[in-house]
Amino acid sequence: MARTPEPPLVPEAEQVYLDHLGIFVPDLPPVAESLGRLGFASTPFAKHGNAPSTEGAPAPSGTANICAMFRAGYLEVLGPTGEDTPLARQLADRLERHPGLHLIAFSVADSPAHRARLNDAGFDPVSLVRLRRTVPTPDGEASARFDVLRVPPATMPEGRIQLVTHHTPALVWQPRFLDHENGTQALTGALVCAEDVGESRARFGRVTGRDGGARARTLDLDRGRVDFVTPAQLSDALPEATVPALPFVAAAAFAVSEIAATRRLLKARGVDHLDTDDGRLIVSGDAALGASLVFHQSGTDPWS
Repeated sequence: MARTPEPPLVPEAEQVYLDHLGIFVPDLPPVAESLGRLGFASTPFAKHGNAPSTEGAPAPSGTANICAMFRAGYLEVLGPTGEDTPLARQLADRLERHPGLHLIAFSVADSPAHRARLNDAGFDPVSLVRLRRTVPTPDGEASARFDVLRVPPATMPEGRIQLVTHHTPALVWQPRFLDHENGTQALTGALVCAEDVGESRARFGRVTGRDGGARARTLDLDRGRVDFVTPAQLSDALPEATVPALPFVAAAAFAVSEIAATRRLLKARGVDHLDTDDGRLIVSGDAALGASLVFHQSGTDPWS
C-alpha cells in the first residue's frame, strides 16, 4: 500500500497555517523533563536572537525555547534568558497575568507582504523581526531563520499573536525530533475563551486575512483551526476548566495516532488527566506547564 504523503511543513502562496502555540514559563531548564513525562520528544534549549542590520552576532531577544515538533506544527515553550528586552518584559507581563498559553503563531509564505494589509486593518504591526535561533544538527550547529510580524499587544489581548515565515524548515522540523511516545502527529487547534466571541473571532480573522467562514465560532485555516468560546461555554470543551483572566488562550489540541496508547502512557507515568466521554484526554495545570493540552484521535474533532 502506498504511504499517504505527509502534509507540507510550510504554506505556499496565500495559504495560512496554524504554525505553533507557545507556553510561557518562568524557568526553562525543567521543561524538557516535563515534556518527556507527557510523552513528547523535545528539542534542545535554544536562545533567540534578532539578526543585526550589519555584520555581527544576532542581538539577544531575551527569550529562549524548548519545542515539541510534529509532522504538522509544533508546541513551543518559552522562558526568559536574563536580558532586559521588550520581548522579555512582555513575557514577564503575561506570566503575571497567568501561567500557560500566551502565543499563537500563524505561518504564511511571505510575512512582509502582509504588513500593508495589517496596517489597513488597523493593527499597526511592529517592525518585522528577522529572528535567528541556533539549532543542533547531525553535522553541527546551524542557524534557523524566520521572519516574524507581530501586532501590538494592546490590539490582541488574547496573547502574542504573530505571522511567521520559515526560511529553513528542514532545520526546524528535523526527522529525529518528530516521533513521540504519546503518538502525537499534529497540532490541530487552539481554543480561545472570550466574553465577546464574535468580536474576538473577527479580529483573528483580520489578522490572518480570513474574515469569512461558515462556522461562526471557528476560524478555519488551510491547516489547523482556532475555536472561540465564552466562559459559560468553556466547560463543554474543557470540563473542570477555570478562567484565570479574559480573554485567554485556553487550550492546545493535538491529534494522536492511537488514543488508547496515549491513555496508557499517561496512566503508566502517573500524569493526572481527564478522560472525557467523547474519548479525548485533557492534561491541565502543573503537569501541562500551566496550560490545558487536549489529545484526540486523529480524524476526530479536537473540542467535541
